[in-house]
Amino acid sequence: MSRIGGDIFMLCLAASGAWADGAPKSEVTPPPQPLPPQPLAPAPLGVFGADMPPAGKLILSIVPQFLGRSTSLEGARPVSSQEIVATTPWFFDPRQKLRGVPQSALQAVQTVQLAYGVTKVLSIVVATGMTEKNLSFLTFKGLSGITPLGMSYTGTDSISDTTASAIWRVYEDHINRVQVNVGMSFPTGSNHNTFTLLQPNGTYATTRAFYAMQIGTGTFDAMPGVVYAGQLNNWSWGLSYRGRFPLAANPEGYRWGDLHEFTGWGGYSWIPGVTTTFRVTGSLEGPIRGFDWNIAGKAQAANPNFYGGQRVELFGGATISGKLVGYENVLLAIEAGLPVYQNLNGPQLSKAWQAGLALRFKI
Repeated sequence: MSRIGGDIFMLCLAASGAWADGAPKSEVTPPPQPLPPQPLAPAPLGVFGADMPPAGKLILSIVPQFLGRSTSLEGARPVSSQEIVATTPWFFDPRQKLRGVPQSALQAVQTVQLAYGVTKVLSIVVATGMTEKNLSFLTFKGLSGITPLGMSYTGTDSISDTTASAIWRVYEDHINRVQVNVGMSFPTGSNHNTFTLLQPNGTYATTRAFYAMQIGTGTFDAMPGVVYAGQLNNWSWGLSYRGRFPLAANPEGYRWGDLHEFTGWGGYSWIPGVTTTFRVTGSLEGPIRGFDWNIAGKAQAANPNFYGGQRVELFGGATISGKLVGYENVLLAIEAGLPVYQNLNGPQLSKAWQAGLALRFKI
């Protein structure tokens, strides 16, 4: 072997020994790991079908909600009680005029809801509860005229109708998701509630309460809906539609008008676990079809034609995760709003405000 070849051979042996003795070696950089999916920001309290529990998880929600009504509208025009009794005919005999006008109403609903994640893309939701309605009512004296006689303060309460729905996520990517829901309302609430009112002759009578004061509908209603929701960084948004369609008249001979509700919302997550939302809702509801012979009072709320109409409402809300105070499986949601436009089949008491909250427990 030549001297040059031997030198090269010795250098190679030395280099191999250096590597064997722990000298630095080149390392292969592992591929970057994908980031975990971003937690979905919760939708506003009043939107159904946007939030779904994880597969195998049960969410119990306790949801108290309150709604106030005041000021009678005929179309979009406010009308006074005196104008109503002077000009509005009685439903059962148009030759006679009305003798009483609702002044305000308060509704309180206590709902218990169970949502279960059957799979990642399918969940079921069942809800029921109790509803209480209170009414202040002004009676006018005699068979005609605009002389007030006195006020009645009365109310009704009952178990609410029960609903069951399935929610199916039909599309999802890292920003957008689309979910459809199909539900049914079952007539577990009473529509035979009675109340006591002051009569034009100064006596009191107990009769079947107005349609608006009944808790249950007495009908089986189909409730379809669809939701689109999106999220990017701290921002979230969405659109939804939900309808309610009575399938047939109840045993009393009537059914509520078809209801269509459209919602758009936006949300912002200030910190993990705290999201504020703003939403706008538009609804369209038809008048009651048919009538109940036992709801025959000389008041606007006893006329099935004076129900339904168009309404646009604005709501603001927030959701707060319990993990901020050490309760990771608890969520608090609040929301309140009021109408900015109403065009009602009337005269009819208009909606004044609505507020509610939900306490949710993940089991």
